[in-house]
Amino acid sequence: MKNTAHKRAFYTLCGCIAALALAVAAALCLLAPAPAAFDVAIPGRRGEIPATVQLPGKLARGTELPLVVLCHGFTGSRSGDGHFAPLAADLAAQGLATVRLDFPGCGDSAEPFTAYTLANMADDVESAITYMQATYSTTRTALVGHSMGGRLASLYPAMKGGVAALVLWSPANGAGLNGLEFLRMDDFSAVEALAGQAAQNGTATVWGVALSADFFTQMRDSDPDAALREAALPTLLTYSGNERILSDATQAQTIAAVQSLPAGRVVLEPFTAGDHNYLAKDPATAAALDEALRKVTVAFLAGQLG
Repeated sequence: MKNTAHKRAFYTLCGCIAALALAVAAALCLLAPAPAAFDVAIPGRRGEIPATVQLPGKLARGTELPLVVLCHGFTGSRSGDGHFAPLAADLAAQGLATVRLDFPGCGDSAEPFTAYTLANMADDVESAITYMQATYSTTRTALVGHSMGGRLASLYPAMKGGVAALVLWSPANGAGLNGLEFLRMDDFSAVEALAGQAAQNGTATVWGVALSADFFTQMRDSDPDAALREAALPTLLTYSGNERILSDATQAQTIAAVQSLPAGRVVLEPFTAGDHNYLAKDPATAAALDEALRKVTVAFLAGQLG
């Protein structure tokens, strides 16, 4: 009887030690420092795509490595107005890899801005996902898109598929040419005139960049909110309190679309003091906006991809 009792005590002790070891290992996974982000040139359909990759620490990666693709806005860059680098670091701490890229004509892209079209942007995102899968064996993928990048993210599941979740920061999701309302909020007829000019001459110049006729055509033919409803993916949507370049009607329609989704979530309150780029003149307010934006995004993606 004593030997039996001793054996039971021994096995119980072993079980406790094993459980403790697992707990320690789990803690180490969360604490594993992520390597520094690094720039890469991703092979694309039209040439190399400038991009930055952020990987989590090896212990945090486990057997699967989820991926988040970060998509910047119109005439922006892969810095994402300063939000993308800290977001990538926060996601890496949760075991998620990221890749952020410069779209055609933006940032370090060698292409002219006339190559900036929804179809080319979608091709570049697809190339980035393929590259990350082949190089780092990434698995489930989500998209984070701001402004025009948010429109692209909304359309991407219908255009290419293969994504599990979406995060939309102030997406320019007006149906058709209404998605370009930000070019001339005070006079939408000017947007229609630009589209006509591009159709006639091949390009139209606005904000110091030349937009192609293909860009206007693809915008006219797209309906991001309808695409969101059709894909029915888990989707997080945010808008700031001082959008100014997106109409109330556009915001209301996209909010309704996301709220209709089985796993749609809309977060507005933390961003009432921010502008369209989630920035503010006051440094403390700007820092708080960035922190809130990263917090809600990371929590959502960790829940969907973790």
